[in-house]
Amino acid sequence: MRYLRVFLFIFILPVALNAQINLKGIVLDAETQEPLGNVTIIDLNSKQWSISNLKGEFILELKSKKSTQVEFRLLGKKVETLNLNQNELLQSQVVYLKDKNLRLDEVVIRAKKGQSFSEIILEEEAINQVQSFSLNEVLEQLPGQRISEFSLNEFKPIAFRTVRPPGISDEGFGNKSFGTAVVVDDIPLSNNGNMQSFTANMSSPFNPNYLGSSFNGNFTNANFGVDLRQITTQNIEKIEIVEGIPSAKYGDLTSGLVKIDQKAGQSPFLAYASLREGTTEYGLNKGFQLSEKAGFLNVSASLLKANANPRVSYTDYERVNTQLMWSWANQPKSIRNSLTVKYGFNVDNVNYEAEDKDQKRVKNEQKDLRISNRFKYKFEENHFIDHFELNTNLTLTDQYSFESKYVNNGGKLVGFQTEEGVYEGIYTEPTYVARKEVEGKPISVYSAANIYKSFSTEQWTHHLSAGISYRMNDNKGRGRLGSPENMGPALVSQTNSGGQAFRPYNYADEVKAELQFSLFIEDEFSTYGDNSKLNIAAGLRSDIQNSYLTLSPRLNSYYIYKDLKIRAGFGLTAKSPSLNQIYTGYRYYDVILGDFRVPGEYNIGAIQTFVEKENNPEVKPSRSLRTELGFDYRFDFGSINITGFYNKLYNGITSSPYPIKRDLADVSVDDSDLSNPEIVIDGYNSYYYTESQISNGLESEDIGLELFMNFPEFIFKNIDFSLQGSYISTINSNTEDAYVKSSNASKPESFGVYHQGDKDLSHLTFGGTLNYHIPDIGLVIAVRSEHFIFDKYKRNASLYPYAFIDKNLNKVPISSENQNNEDLYGHITRSSSPYENNRTKVFHNFHLRISKDFLNGFRFSFYANNFLDLKPTSIERSNGKDIEMINPDMVKLSFGTKIEYQF
Repeated sequence: MRYLRVFLFIFILPVALNAQINLKGIVLDAETQEPLGNVTIIDLNSKQWSISNLKGEFILELKSKKSTQVEFRLLGKKVETLNLNQNELLQSQVVYLKDKNLRLDEVVIRAKKGQSFSEIILEEEAINQVQSFSLNEVLEQLPGQRISEFSLNEFKPIAFRTVRPPGISDEGFGNKSFGTAVVVDDIPLSNNGNMQSFTANMSSPFNPNYLGSSFNGNFTNANFGVDLRQITTQNIEKIEIVEGIPSAKYGDLTSGLVKIDQKAGQSPFLAYASLREGTTEYGLNKGFQLSEKAGFLNVSASLLKANANPRVSYTDYERVNTQLMWSWANQPKSIRNSLTVKYGFNVDNVNYEAEDKDQKRVKNEQKDLRISNRFKYKFEENHFIDHFELNTNLTLTDQYSFESKYVNNGGKLVGFQTEEGVYEGIYTEPTYVARKEVEGKPISVYSAANIYKSFSTEQWTHHLSAGISYRMNDNKGRGRLGSPENMGPALVSQTNSGGQAFRPYNYADEVKAELQFSLFIEDEFSTYGDNSKLNIAAGLRSDIQNSYLTLSPRLNSYYIYKDLKIRAGFGLTAKSPSLNQIYTGYRYYDVILGDFRVPGEYNIGAIQTFVEKENNPEVKPSRSLRTELGFDYRFDFGSINITGFYNKLYNGITSSPYPIKRDLADVSVDDSDLSNPEIVIDGYNSYYYTESQISNGLESEDIGLELFMNFPEFIFKNIDFSLQGSYISTINSNTEDAYVKSSNASKPESFGVYHQGDKDLSHLTFGGTLNYHIPDIGLVIAVRSEHFIFDKYKRNASLYPYAFIDKNLNKVPISSENQNNEDLYGHITRSSSPYENNRTKVFHNFHLRISKDFLNGFRFSFYANNFLDLKPTSIERSNGKDIEMINPDMVKLSFGTKIEYQF
């Protein structure tokens, strides 16, 4: 109760201090001069909002008499932002909104820096700068990213301000991808309940699934971030990317934030078709005004089909998205509500039956039903709370992953028991179809309640916010299906050979719901001086994730003096582990003790199964320390933004091996009765092997610089130019030990113990965009360039053990002078060695976009990647040799078109 009083005091006290004014005005159509109703008006400083009435009139309550920015937003119109000084706040404003098309005098086609800290804003034309079938292609425009070879036949994760490794099976990138939050209309998407992994209890958490991972792509994204290819872009009005320190309002992240605002309100029919190589997409959107009182209904539907190779039909991807959004405001415009229902269907399909002797088939299917509601209430003037919002979401997902292939080397001995012991194994059929199946039914629930209050003192303006949130993730699927005899066994029929083994695992029975409870409070306060402004956003977030409490202080600030702006930020973030990382089930290890076969009489095999501990209940949330320092300067002819950053991920998720000693049975067969032979245990010997568990043993550091330069009118009228650059150095460190089993059982050392070794990655890239815009005819010609200066990758590896594990599993250090002594420790020396791949040969790529708006409602767009058909070479390592080949990072020449029609 004491804390509640303090909390309320913080929000009630400002009532007495408030010095508010009302900004009044009217919003008109720039072409017809008709009043525009239902325009959303937002004070960008205090987040106070209002909605214009049918006469276009509005009253916006401002909490400060200081200068501010007011935004006017209506679907189908260009966003208008007014910079109002103290005198203008007292005057009635007449605001004109123009139709949003290529006939505007100014069209922002590039990514741009936000008004506050280091956020990046992408609006509709910037989204259309690339032919975007999904959110993935849009985000490839950002500094540090690159346009990749176009393919929708594998899942698409992303991470910011880090070097992307050569392969996706990288623990550093996997952690950062999983820690990248995607928030749609203030409601986060969650991948925490995704358990589509067939070997969760056997391998690294970031080896993608072992379900079709070698069949033209990786399809299931358990333990990674949201699959960006499932997010369509046609309904997106604005994207805000926070690569630095997010507001304390946002949690369950470590590596960045993508905030998406969808279109809502009245709009004409929009039909579109998009084609690129083997990918086609068709869609239809419409925003209906039901009535003045009933609000608006936005309807959208799209169908996408993608074929990895148009000449054959081995690998294809299909996506269906449908959405209904009902938005409503009451007559006084004090209540706003938006209800969204979305259904999505995604399926990857691989079928090699006709062409491959193994008759391989892979299928990955996902169905989503997402129901979200956003409620906002604006209190009357002088209330101790300005406005209140309540956001809720329920997502029901049905996932099914399947792989099968024909096996013609059966008759193998496999185990099947789920309890420890020695028993008679079973044999696979001589020929059979090996099957791997995983069925998941993730359930995600989210609810958040937030309150806001703004007030001013003589020197400072404060914008307070606070809130609580609840998240639940569960999985009610049947889990990992099948039986050991049709898995395509990895074991060979050789005595005393063993390995990690498959057993079915039912998610509905074994998995417990993951709960998260969060609380945040934040104050963004500012003061003005002569030609200057100081703004500071300080907040604290508390999360309970997987029963662990984390505290995350966050600070963002900027200081403006005339045309110079200096920015600085610091913060901690936390990301809860996924259900797939916690609930891996028991770990089974089968050893073939003997395979006894007397032709014409009997076949009998002895298996011993060891069972190790269940799940990973002690896995903690991963954490990230994020810092940045930057400056912006505005010239008469353009602007420059430079940001330096240092981020450190710790408590990252990784796989931790550990040594095990067990008693292995010696067996023989009593075949005195040939019709009923029996296995006999003759004794036991020590047996050593390793298992793995999920732990918090990964650390990763990223340090770098980002550059933005914008020139709105570059040399000639109607031509603008922008330049961006990125230097990033990444070091991934696995703090867990690695083990090498002794090749000589008579030696006293059972395992060699090694440091995992760091991975060092770095790159330097630049990119430019040149836009030629002719508003009179609605034409845009844009050329985007990419310049890759260097891309370096180095994997360090310890060649010699620093310790060993003795016969009693004690860890014994090895002196530095003896670590490379082959006579003593050659039997526990591993064969792996450091690896380095440095691409220092500079290469370039150029991409083209041409878009034309026609007066009859048509828009035609043409896209070409690598339209100069450049083919730079690089030295690559292949089969132990350095050979010169076309750079694998070079995007090939490809073309695409998009046709849109509004009516």
